[in-house]
Amino acid sequence: MQFWERVKSANREQDDPYYGVMRLAGDGMEALRQLFPDGAANDLNFVLFSTSGVHGTYCTLEAAESEGCDVTFLVVQPRIVGLRYGNCTPKTQDDFQFLRKLRESSHLAVGSIGCKQGANHD
Repeated sequence: MQFWERVKSANREQDDPYYGVMRLAGDGMEALRQLFPDGAANDLNFVLFSTSGVHGTYCTLEAAESEGCDVTFLVVQPRIVGLRYGNCTPKTQDDFQFLRKLRESSHLAVGSIGCKQGANHD
């Protein structure tokens, strides 16, 4: 299933994520689960939540759980110079646990970028 569509094109194919900005074109929870099957981010793929902008709001995971709002996200992929953005609608406790794990591992991943103790990729 196609979850993303290219917003900015640098003479690349529509589904090519390199050097591109892609917006969500499908279910946000499914798209995040596809990108992060175990719910863990790393320094090559991480997520910022509640980013607002033209595509969403500042609604946090905690507010979504109590108020039922959508959560805005931005997936950052530094190695391929890629950004993906959209909204997800967590509904179950499993959804919220998945997003919390993803948020926590993303914060750790961002903090490790450029540090000796960060991941070493060949």
